[in-house]
Amino acid sequence: MTSPRDEIDDWLGSEVQPLRPPPGALDRIRRQAQRRKTRQAMFAAAGCAIVFAAAVSVPQLVGGNGTGQPNHPIAGPQAPTTIGPSTSHPPSGNVTPTAQGSARIQRPQQRTTLSRSWTIPPPGFEPTSVTFVGTGSNSVIGAVIGQAAPPCASQFCTSLAGTSDYGTSWYGVSAPYAPGPDRSTGVSQLRFANLRDGWAFGPALYETSGGGSSWKPEATGGQRVIDIEAAAGGPALGLFATCTGTGPDYAANCTSFSLHTSVAGSTTWTPVTLPAGAMSTGQAASASLVVTGTTGYVLAPTGDVLTGPVSGGTWRVAGRAPCAPGPSQASGLPSQALLATSPRQLMVVCAHGGGSLSGAPVLATSANGAAWQLIGAVPLGGSITSLASGTSGQIVLATTAGIYQSANTGKAWRSAKVIGGTPPGGFSFVGMTNATNGVALPLKSGLGVVYVSTDGGLTWQRHAIAG
Repeated sequence: MTSPRDEIDDWLGSEVQPLRPPPGALDRIRRQAQRRKTRQAMFAAAGCAIVFAAAVSVPQLVGGNGTGQPNHPIAGPQAPTTIGPSTSHPPSGNVTPTAQGSARIQRPQQRTTLSRSWTIPPPGFEPTSVTFVGTGSNSVIGAVIGQAAPPCASQFCTSLAGTSDYGTSWYGVSAPYAPGPDRSTGVSQLRFANLRDGWAFGPALYETSGGGSSWKPEATGGQRVIDIEAAAGGPALGLFATCTGTGPDYAANCTSFSLHTSVAGSTTWTPVTLPAGAMSTGQAASASLVVTGTTGYVLAPTGDVLTGPVSGGTWRVAGRAPCAPGPSQASGLPSQALLATSPRQLMVVCAHGGGSLSGAPVLATSANGAAWQLIGAVPLGGSITSLASGTSGQIVLATTAGIYQSANTGKAWRSAKVIGGTPPGGFSFVGMTNATNGVALPLKSGLGVVYVSTDGGLTWQRHAIAG
């Protein structure tokens, strides 16, 4: 007879039915697992970013081509890319060869986060020159050259910064591996013909065809490069000189000058044939160069106005200005006669009158440099340093006491408003990019700022060059 089974045996032998989890439990488990994976990925990425940021901030002299880091042009990550012509306490950056390995550059300091990477201007930036070029989209991109505060990434502190919002914000741009100006070496001035082709000069000469991403030194035949002006998307003119000035006064005591032309993007400069005797006085002098369209003008040390095509060829004497340029300023610009051009005419401001006049500065204009019309006295304070004209014909004049503007071709002048007050020493440079936008540099570059106008030169706002 079969023994009856125990109740416990019956329970153990029965089929087990698992309990169902509470509603939504599986969804919660999946979400928690996904969050754990995300946190692990973020920690790993953060670790990589910290290592990368440390690597790019340590000053070093890089050899070879495998740096793994991009060079930085004026059309930086914040800037448009279409083109159109126009006229350190922490390390300032690393030093690297160009893509061709032919010349070294100063690479700007880079900042990196989990979401983006960008470059910054070096601390203590002291601007000495500024240039703007159009983008073809009713906008412009600007760049400044100057010296960073030491210690720097290398023995040199020459640096560049770019802006795509007319000075409101700045980013770092790769700079030539060169010192500041001293005798015949170093650079202090900057000019771009478009977003690709530009030159760093004064007194030495460097060329870029990559918007500043690489720089190549150019031979000058022992002369010092005083000025470069570029035609709209075409060739450029360079004013070279034989001088004995030292340090920032590299353009002092210049006794002879020559003019050269070069195609944008080329490293070859061809001498321009000028009238005999016009560019040499045998004593300390200066000269002034302007370009309008495809035509160039030079105010020679003798006071003669020379003119010819920007592409070179043979130039001629157009006429004689009311005054000669005299000795140079530290910037290389003349101290006694400043030449500028507007869409309609040439103009010259004579610091101590013109012709038989003496005393207050005067303005004269000319259609082509042949005959000059005296407009009248320029009521201003301080010494004149720079002259510019906007595309609507207004004239803007920088002095050691402030900025002055005339909206009617010099017939009446007004003192421009400088928000926050005129900087100590006044201004060394003023330029008009178009009818409304203008930029000025203070005489004291150590202030680390530019001044910007958006109303045709009537009002000027200070902007610091910082990231």
